[in-house]
Amino acid sequence: MIKKFFRFLISKLFLVNFGIAVVFFAIVFLVLNIYLKSYTRHGDSVTVPNLIGMQTEEAITLIEESDFDYIIVDTVFDNKYEKGAVVEQNPIPESLVKEGRKIYLKVNSRQDELISMPQLTGFTLRQVTSMMETYGLVIGNLRYVPDIAVNVVIKQQYKGRDIEPGEKIKKGSSIDLILGLGIRDITTTVPSLIGMTYKEASNNLLDLFLNTGAVNYDNTVKTKNDSLKAKVYRQSPQYSTINEVNLGYNVDIWLTKDESLLNASQNEAEEEMEEEEND
Repeated sequence: MIKKFFRFLISKLFLVNFGIAVVFFAIVFLVLNIYLKSYTRHGDSVTVPNLIGMQTEEAITLIEESDFDYIIVDTVFDNKYEKGAVVEQNPIPESLVKEGRKIYLKVNSRQDELISMPQLTGFTLRQVTSMMETYGLVIGNLRYVPDIAVNVVIKQQYKGRDIEPGEKIKKGSSIDLILGLGIRDITTTVPSLIGMTYKEASNNLLDLFLNTGAVNYDNTVKTKNDSLKAKVYRQSPQYSTINEVNLGYNVDIWLTKDESLLNASQNEAEEEMEEEEND
């Protein structure tokens, strides 16, 4: 029986049929492999464009031109971007993906985010500074009036009028404060703001109970992102440890992204400091 089986395995009939079967399955494998590669675009990938910061309509146009699909998954409030701009995308920019891939977008709301105005009166300026940051509000002008409560908020105002706690207001709004000066005039010195960003300079002035006056950007600042990175290269009045000004005084600043201008301004400011210290 076993001998007959081995004779069958080496017979011409078996070998011919076995060869035909091998060729058949090889052809089927090659055809399926070619089809699957074509169907899945095997090895064919494209780069995801950077959509962050683009207006939604502009981003959608670019997505469609690049043969992608898109889904807007969320609308958020983000002060770092313009209204209607893309703030987040998935897949991330410069990723390699297959054509037709969906890109998921988060976009900045075109509506203003509203909050309830907090109670600021009765608190010190230092306390109010922390409260304002928590609520997403900005301290506007400081005005001092004679009052026994030194540096305590007496009134809170929005666009020239008193604003009551609980009133709905746009997040990011500037709130002017009227504070007590005490029973005598109090003065302070003007700090050096050269090399600081707007936020750093504003906080520095606030710590000394001074106002940020006119804010001027040169032609190197073209976008909102530029304005966040720009630094002070000029201020008025200038830094002084001798000359003092009243609390609530306005200090004007000029900002740039030009590094050579900043370096020159910083060197000049350091020389002026040394001269004043030596006088």
